[in-house]
Amino acid sequence: MNKGALLILLFVMPLWVQSQKKWFRVDDPQSKTCYFIDTLGHQSPIGIHDKNFIGEQFSEGLICINFKKNSQARDAWGCLNDKGDTVIHGKYLESFSFYNGVAKVYTSLISDRVSAGDDEQDYYCQYINLSGVPIHEKIFEGNKSSVMDHSWAIVKSKKQWYILSKYGKLKELSVDFEYVYPFSNGLALCKRMNTYTVYIDTTGWPVFDIPNENYTGDFINGFATYSTVKNRYGFMNKKGQPISPCIYEAILDFSEGLAAVKIYNKWGFIDSKGKISIAVKYDKVDQFIDGLAKVKLGDKYGFIDKTGRVVIPLKLSDSHNFIQGVASVCDDRNLWGLISKNGQWVIKPQFLTMENVKGTGYSNVLYSEKTQSKKGKSEAFKKALISNRGKIVWCSGTPPDIK
Repeated sequence: MNKGALLILLFVMPLWVQSQKKWFRVDDPQSKTCYFIDTLGHQSPIGIHDKNFIGEQFSEGLICINFKKNSQARDAWGCLNDKGDTVIHGKYLESFSFYNGVAKVYTSLISDRVSAGDDEQDYYCQYINLSGVPIHEKIFEGNKSSVMDHSWAIVKSKKQWYILSKYGKLKELSVDFEYVYPFSNGLALCKRMNTYTVYIDTTGWPVFDIPNENYTGDFINGFATYSTVKNRYGFMNKKGQPISPCIYEAILDFSEGLAAVKIYNKWGFIDSKGKISIAVKYDKVDQFIDGLAKVKLGDKYGFIDKTGRVVIPLKLSDSHNFIQGVASVCDDRNLWGLISKNGQWVIKPQFLTMENVKGTGYSNVLYSEKTQSKKGKSEAFKKALISNRGKIVWCSGTPPDIK
């Protein structure tokens, strides 16, 4: 591809798998094509593809691609590696991603019914490894079966629920389970036909029952949301014991040992014993990530640490969360930059928009919206891919002068 074509392309989505080479998708706004670049700006050997026929990111070294030959043909999704070799031949009906070495793939249409509550068709599914080989020969109901969480998936065939391990071992569950939800923190929530809720472990063994709940959620970081009173919530531990009463108007899952709770229309934080650890006084909060939590008072944002101390003053117009010691934030001029945990600017506010750096160490930024003309075509913006130290990997026009 020539340099002129490169300059009009826009990237959208990075690769999150840290053990693999990072690839960033680059979309051409003037056509239907896209390709991938690495952190040096080099184009991937997989070449240029129709952006609607390829996945948005690599998963475990593979990119999902639709091999169908024309618009009238049946979808035929398979996978390429980052060298462009076909690893999994195209024969599946939907795009898919790998989790812990296993992907859930749709094999055929269940023609006699649609999904409950919507008009989408239901599919049969199977589970394959990174070589495209099914880990079990059995076919399952797609909309009732989960992706592989760590080493297990909840699957259903006809009226029977099972646990499927990543190694292909299948275990039947109790026949009185009306619905079984995916595993989270090693436990799966099951609805019995008698309306009781029970949590099972990865062996299928019941851990505890909850007979009279209004709502019960998944376990996240050791705790689950539950409700015995309409529109009021609390938390319980993995033994089924409440650690806080159902008094909160809204709650966020535990993260780094603390959970955000809302009462009397204000937010604060509780600890793992259910005690208030950070005063309930904020208009809005996020979970703790990388040791800090975003909080809001009025129309301004800032960050606090786990003691409740304000680390980044509440003077920001907007912000993303801290990841690996930095966060993209917006100042009172509505310009975005990158800030460190000690409040120092890593990249001064200068961009019109800036994605969160996340786990890749790179961010997409918009740095101009002035209308320009290139080869007779009007372009009303410029974008760039930059590192969290200000290195420009790619840009759609004249490189920005990063401060």
